[in-house]
Amino acid sequence: MRVCMMNLYSNNLHSLQKSTFDISRLNEMMSTGKAILRPSDDPIGSVKVIGSQRDMAATNQYLDNTESLSTSLSRSETYMSSMVELQGRMREITISASNGSLSPEDREAYAAELNELLETFVDTVNAKDEAGNYLFSGNKTDTAPIGKDANGNYVYQGDSSTREVQTSTSSWMTANSTAADFLFSNGSTDILNQTKDFIAVLEDPTLSPGSAAFDQASTDMQTSLDDSLNSISSAITDIGGKQNTLSLVQASHEERVLFNKEVIGETEGLDYAQATAEFNVKLTALKVTQQTFVQVSQLSLFNHI
Repeated sequence: MRVCMMNLYSNNLHSLQKSTFDISRLNEMMSTGKAILRPSDDPIGSVKVIGSQRDMAATNQYLDNTESLSTSLSRSETYMSSMVELQGRMREITISASNGSLSPEDREAYAAELNELLETFVDTVNAKDEAGNYLFSGNKTDTAPIGKDANGNYVYQGDSSTREVQTSTSSWMTANSTAADFLFSNGSTDILNQTKDFIAVLEDPTLSPGSAAFDQASTDMQTSLDDSLNSISSAITDIGGKQNTLSLVQASHEERVLFNKEVIGETEGLDYAQATAEFNVKLTALKVTQQTFVQVSQLSLFNHI
């Protein structure tokens, strides 16, 4: 059987190229830590990795949503808690100012403090988030929830819409509360206008505890405080429930992300020990092939004469 010199040369060249390619591929695998560099390396494994990556990306987005929502709810809760504290002092003033032994000057001093508390209350309801959006205006986030009409009465300027945030594949959660819900939905006059009216009574030297107008204003003020406190407390309780739910949802998402990472790692992760052993074998084979190629390439017909 005659062996063509061209065949020997071609076979050695092909073996040299294949060994070089295999070593280059193993080197890339070890540098990236991945056993699957392209879908053709493992079609089934690649599909599993892509599916896990897609699921992890969606889950990470839900995690971002829940974290952002939790921050927003905490901010709203903080401002509502401030409203509760303000109302505590407003109640103390209402009760103290109804003491018949007070002078008109004393009642006027209480009126001045109550007016400051009222302004602070309005500022609190008109709070904004870090992006400059009003928290309690519904979807009219560029409009202050509380303003005044032509008669000087406090009015709600937002809308009744709520914003929904997707927290999982099939779950959505309301992200905001409106001032209309916790201030202007009570049976009594809202606390803002009721406080304004009570301040006017305290500033009127002709009215004092015992008079029908004063006593009625004091009663209405305390009723409005009760209703407002119940509404705000209910909103705070609702936020607390949402925060608990978000904590559970976040924990579930974090476990899902971890699971997907494990699946991806197990599927495309490289066994360094095995890869290193294979690399050494391929490198040895390459050296042998190179030596053989050098010898073959130097052969000619004169070697056979």
